[in-house]
Amino acid sequence: MFLRMKVELHLHTSRYSACSQNTPAAMMERLIQTGYDAVFITEHNAVWSDEEIAQLQSGFPEIKIFPGVELSTGVDGSQHILVLGTTDSEYLKLRSAEQILQKSRQDGCLSVLAHPFRWAGGAEILKGKILPDAIEYYSGNHKHPDAEMTLEVSKRLNLPIVNTGDVHSLADINQFWIETHYPIESPGDIRKVVLERAYDNRIFG
Repeated sequence: MFLRMKVELHLHTSRYSACSQNTPAAMMERLIQTGYDAVFITEHNAVWSDEEIAQLQSGFPEIKIFPGVELSTGVDGSQHILVLGTTDSEYLKLRSAEQILQKSRQDGCLSVLAHPFRWAGGAEILKGKILPDAIEYYSGNHKHPDAEMTLEVSKRLNLPIVNTGDVHSLADINQFWIETHYPIESPGDIRKVVLERAYDNRIFG
């Protein structure tokens, strides 16, 4: 019997993201309260170590906690790529979207172009030779009409679209997320789920 999972793919904490308002512990508590089964922590240009993830996980066994990172690239830093499932600090040394996407594929991680239409130039990656695995659809920082433009380009390029909270505060939790069709047990499972499109995008209300 398959068990669906409520998953947050894009979350920042005050540990490594200056724009986040809440601690990792506070974020985990709210996620658990609102019924999440798994979360990927994606700090801005910073990765958690395996030891840090394990320590946080030990305090919150009710939810699966996976690593990730949100990398800023492009001439003006307006292109943001989520790499889900990694604690590899080598990503922080990469300067181009092509390098990031190539390494992500080699590592078996899921790459997601975050809020592509939030800033001018954010969607330029979609004109490159290597495309991300998926595109962020609805999030706290990416709604109408940006989400509609994402839907249009996803159809043209045949790329999956995913809802995320793009969580920076407790108030952002339980707004937008995905629900997987089967459990994810390890960080790399999310790539298989999304590429198979074995999930549903969800919006609160």
